[in-house]
Amino acid sequence: AAAGPDRAAAPDPAALDYETCYARCDDVYAAVSLLADNAAQVPFQVKVAGQVAPDHPLQELLARINPHQGATEFWHRAYGHLWLTGECFLLTERNNPAAPDQPHELWAFSGRVIEPVADAQDYLAGYRFRPPGGLPASGFAIAPRDVVPLTLFHPLKPLRGLSPLASLRLGLSAELHAKRANLDLFANGLLSDFALSFEFANDEQRRRTREALHAQHGADGRRHGFLMLENTTRIEKLSLTPRDAEFVELDRLTTRDVAKAYRIPPMFLAQLEHATMRNFETGYRALWELAILPRVRQVADALSEHLAPQYGPAVTVVPDTSGIEALRAGDRERVQTFQAMLTAGLDPDWAGRRVFGADWAPEVCRGVA
Repeated sequence: AAAGPDRAAAPDPAALDYETCYARCDDVYAAVSLLADNAAQVPFQVKVAGQVAPDHPLQELLARINPHQGATEFWHRAYGHLWLTGECFLLTERNNPAAPDQPHELWAFSGRVIEPVADAQDYLAGYRFRPPGGLPASGFAIAPRDVVPLTLFHPLKPLRGLSPLASLRLGLSAELHAKRANLDLFANGLLSDFALSFEFANDEQRRRTREALHAQHGADGRRHGFLMLENTTRIEKLSLTPRDAEFVELDRLTTRDVAKAYRIPPMFLAQLEHATMRNFETGYRALWELAILPRVRQVADALSEHLAPQYGPAVTVVPDTSGIEALRAGDRERVQTFQAMLTAGLDPDWAGRRVFGADWAPEVCRGVA
């Protein structure tokens, strides 16, 4: 209970929700799309007792997914939910008469559709499925074995995920309001930037003056023209100076904040001041190693933990990164380092793990030793 909803801070009504951030904030859209597009290109391999099993039923499920989505579209959706809201729940369907106890379809939903239900004794009682657009009371219960949870660390709610945007929503809201103000400046000209006052003005005179000014100066092709006023009229400027309303700088700072939250090198969000071909290649590799691969491996681990055991013992799921060009740039140097370590008499398995890290596989030794 200490980590449940009662400890969570009340949502700020001025902050945007995550879906609105994605739909209306170009930096968020660019960041989430960049990560999801690339991560969805990484296929998963099923291994049994450490050996690749291309004909395994789980491998067929990961290739087939469901009747309405291919693997790339499905994983783009799943990663999009994960990076945008901090959580995604994969629902399994068991509708294959030939193997009724094994998952036959996979579906990806956000936390608005599938919600974990806590239990004081068992930690997780199950999940609640709420159809999109349905009433709050609608829906049905789902057993824990039918869901693969993908969540980012949440310090207050261990069953839920925390979005990378959680600390940025107020800043994104401020940028959106600034852009609206900037739009109004161009849409309305300078009429909203000064006040007119008249001697002995009544409501009818104010209304007629407002309508006349809008008709004369408030549309395209009519702005910045001559303004004829009576000698009893006073004008007071109210507009902010460009120094006070630095829209461009605010946009640049927001872009950097989004890049920082998602571990994306700023050059990939159009921050090109210091970009060169050399650091672009280095940044692309950093994008994969710092932002994309950790999430892909997290998904593979979740599939191994929650889905693979339903297909028998010793079944695991691993990402196949062999086709990722950005990660192959330094392969020649790593192979040379590995060969030098073998020549020095070091243990091949130790040397392989030291040089290749998570990419190490024993069969690599046979090809380069």
